Amino acid sequence: MLDRFSDRMGDLVVGLINAVVVLGWTLTAAALHARDTPGLNETLAWVMMTVTVVALFWRSAYPLTVTLVTVACTIVYYPASSIDGPMLMAFVISLYTLAALGRVLAASVIAGATFVVIVVSEVLADFAHMTASETFMLGGWVIAVPAIGAVVAHHRRYRAETAVALAETQKRSVAEERLRIARELHDAVGHHLSLINVQTVAALRKLDRNPLFRTEETLRVVADTSSLSLRELRALVGVLRDPDEDAPTGPGPSLDQLPSLVEAARASGVEVDLRVDGSADLPAAVDAAAFRVVQESLTNVLRHAKAKRVQVKVVTGTSTLAIAVLDDGVGEVKGAKGPGNGLTGMRERAEGLGGSFYAGPRDDGGFVVEATWPLGVQS
Repeated sequence: MLDRFSDRMGDLVVGLINAVVVLGWTLTAAALHARDTPGLNETLAWVMMTVTVVALFWRSAYPLTVTLVTVACTIVYYPASSIDGPMLMAFVISLYTLAALGRVLAASVIAGATFVVIVVSEVLADFAHMTASETFMLGGWVIAVPAIGAVVAHHRRYRAETAVALAETQKRSVAEERLRIARELHDAVGHHLSLINVQTVAALRKLDRNPLFRTEETLRVVADTSSLSLRELRALVGVLRDPDEDAPTGPGPSLDQLPSLVEAARASGVEVDLRVDGSADLPAAVDAAAFRVVQESLTNVLRHAKAKRVQVKVVTGTSTLAIAVLDDGVGEVKGAKGPGNGLTGMRERAEGLGGSFYAGPRDDGGFVVEATWPLGVQS
């Protein structure tokens, strides 16, 4: 609606300027040359001028019709009138508008036909109205007008396509950011809540069997884990806050945090063996993704695998980083047969950075998660 309103206002402004110039010029010329020899039909000439002036007010709504009307009126006007006024303005403006609105072919055909009419009529009249140079200069301007309009149309189309592409990019960025936040919430906060759940359920079972069971150690693990969870939440909230505001972001997830992650899993009653081979300055994105995959794998083991022993292997080579999490569980890991949020998120974290991912049951029992990343990823 705003574009239509803008076009309408433009038509009104251009139409008024054209009317003032054409009518003012022609009336002044008619008063100054009142005693000159009249043209073939001055009344018809004034009618043609009035039609072009009025028609131009609808140049954007009906560009082709207005262009045809103005060219026809212009061709009739000049032989009929003795006043050589700026009648041609309406035709030039409408021809430009036709091309600028994308009707370049139609504008070119009309311009070419007009050029032929101008040149042929002057040649047949032995250049009685204009010199040869003036004739071809006028014809050249008629040809140039749609060319200028075509450039404007191309620019408008480019701007429109750029705006659409920018809008699509923004939508895609928003979707990717929402997916990233969802993964962070699932992997980080979900892991900590799973540990808290495992610890509290185990403590409740022990209390049922032994009312004198001391829960200090369990509560300490729950407190530490909940503290980590709150820290992760603050970091996520900090990302969402205004960049000009102070946000408690803290360090991002990293494989350097694996020992504390393993200790938390061990506190839940699972024997965890951590092996790290090789070291290198990892790209931040790869470092964070690898940590999250190990974290989610341990979460799945604690929640679903009923495992007693877990092996976590981290191997850093010259060009790749590989991790593997193997358990001896007898339970079916959620997502082994049909990928759930956990396995899907891990796969996205690996393959999204050009790596590979595999998760499935082991031949000798248990479950394995394996992922690799190239170290050439941009941080």
